[in-house]
Amino acid sequence: MIQLVQVGKRFGQRWAVQDLTCSVEPGEVLGFLGPNGAGKSTTMRIVTGYMPPTTGSVRVAGVDALDDPVRLKSRVGYLPEIPPSTAR
Repeated sequence: MIQLVQVGKRFGQRWAVQDLTCSVEPGEVLGFLGPNGAGKSTTMRIVTGYMPPTTGSVRVAGVDALDDPVRLKSRVGYLPEIPPSTAR
């Protein structure tokens, strides 16, 4: 259902997420836990197509996040604390 392969996101010289590989199968539940600045929100923005990764690939329900982010967004429900259009 969700596949991340060697996903990374860099802001300038700083990596927010680096070399993340994981998958979530249909019916599985996944939670992100970690301190502030660990990359949780960045990872969710990448998975939901609101932010492209610097490296790696993301597929959700068979849709590649880089190739078709609009189609990906139509298949994902995402309610962040701060909407992506206003998030920093």
